Amino acid sequence: MTESLPEPKVKLTSLTGGTERPMNDDKGIARDLVGAADGARNVDVHVNVIKPNTPPAPYHYHAHAENVYIVLEGTAEAIVGGERMRLNPHDVAFIPPGVPHAAGSTADGPVTMIEIYAPVGRDFHVVEPPPVVSPGDGS
Repeated sequence: MTESLPEPKVKLTSLTGGTERPMNDDKGIARDLVGAADGARNVDVHVNVIKPNTPPAPYHYHAHAENVYIVLEGTAEAIVGGERMRLNPHDVAFIPPGVPHAAGSTADGPVTMIEIYAPVGRDFHVVEPPPVVSPGDGS
């Protein structure tokens, strides 16, 4: 006797598809691509389009979720664990659970990045930003 497996539910979308929603602090828009609404239990994928000259905010952490940024276009400015960094096209940043961070854009133009949370859900906890250190400034 052969066991019948359930038909897999596959969602196919494009990076320009998905449901648009405003980002926190009116930073831009997010396009939800894969998440709980699609039956995903372990991953949330969306595209953020951050307006030009938008400072990194709000500073926050995820208690349980791992977070990944994949920059597609533009230059992002991020603060991760109190350190300021630039993320350029094709850069990938992994942020472990519990590490405070925020992302914005430089004055050069908008930033388009894929953002991934695992497990699903944003698990969003806003905290006060620390004094920020830029790499190599000796502070």
